[in-house]
Amino acid sequence: VTVSLPHGTCGCRDRKSAMVYKIDGADLSWPSAAELAKCEEIRKNCAAHIDALPEKPRDVVGDIRVCRYLRFFSGDVAKASAAYTKFLQYRVEEKIDVLREGIIDLNLKDFTKWLESVMSPYTPMFVPGFTETEDGHFVIFTSPGSFKPSEFVSKRPACHTLDNDLHLIRVSLEYFMKQVDDNCYKRKKMCYAIKLIDCRELGNETLPVFVPEIRKFAQDNLGKVMSFYCEQDILLLVVNAPFMVRAITAFATTFMAKRQSNRIKVMGTATGSDVQNVLRALGPRSIFPESLGGSRKAEDVPFYKPLLYQDESRVKAWMARSSAGITKDGATPKPPPSAPEETPPEVAETYAEPTREDEDEPLPVVNVEEEVPEKEMELKVDIQEGPPPSSSWFCSCSAPCAV
Repeated sequence: VTVSLPHGTCGCRDRKSAMVYKIDGADLSWPSAAELAKCEEIRKNCAAHIDALPEKPRDVVGDIRVCRYLRFFSGDVAKASAAYTKFLQYRVEEKIDVLREGIIDLNLKDFTKWLESVMSPYTPMFVPGFTETEDGHFVIFTSPGSFKPSEFVSKRPACHTLDNDLHLIRVSLEYFMKQVDDNCYKRKKMCYAIKLIDCRELGNETLPVFVPEIRKFAQDNLGKVMSFYCEQDILLLVVNAPFMVRAITAFATTFMAKRQSNRIKVMGTATGSDVQNVLRALGPRSIFPESLGGSRKAEDVPFYKPLLYQDESRVKAWMARSSAGITKDGATPKPPPSAPEETPPEVAETYAEPTREDEDEPLPVVNVEEEVPEKEMELKVDIQEGPPPSSSWFCSCSAPCAV
């Protein structure tokens, strides 16, 4: 995050100061010629495993995906090749190309509709395509406080086990990373994911770490799966964070690479000016629900309010299922293909920067830069390469973040 302060001011609060926040946690540049040459070298090193893939889509073997491994390992071709090899092996062993067939090319609206039709109503609330930032980063929004982990485990039909939920996690990651990958080629820059977590209701339900089945599921699967999608997050922003969030974040970071865990930012009450300044870097107030200081109606946010498990008919339909909506062999049945999206002739061939007029679209993209004095100095907080916490594991100070 970059905070620009007018020239001649210190880092303290100044009502007259113009503050500009920019997400600044990773290299956004398009792969250089030298990096592209190394990417080709990595593909040569992994040629046998690439040949073993049943399909070779761009989001799996293209320059952007390979470059993420290269940058994650700071340009070390040998280490990147070894990690990329494991990723390719994982795809073959777990039949990922079969798993995502018929799902990966859905538009966001249809993917969300399909996901809702096959997942448990007790699944943790998340919005896979909440918004898109000015730089093209895709934002996932989640509010874990309403998650009922005990019911998630116990209230399910026999046909849908936790293994089926693992398939949903895998295919969701595949879908989301393809969206990010496509945006990279569209914008000719490296784009990432931002995870926005609202903790306002946290503590109202049993914490997932206290449910043995959830804890074991996470320990056995999440770290391994996430390791295959390295260099995907530029920021994990936690807001409305109470004191107890430290325990949850500590648990979650054990399943992340260090490079990812260093990109976590935990903040207090969402209506605070410091939090609002950061949220403005993601989008206008109109896209955020009230819990994040916005004006968007809760019912207009997918999966948010009312919650799926608050719909008795939805729960009854879920419990009455006789077959899972997804298995290792993919969606059953396959969702119908999305209708082709019409592109206005004047923008069919070129990418045009979005404007404020687009902010009410499902994935609004906004320009968050504000006018600042000509002379300014920047205070950069590099959340990518930050040193390990000195005393508290989620921030560099010893005092917990305020609620």
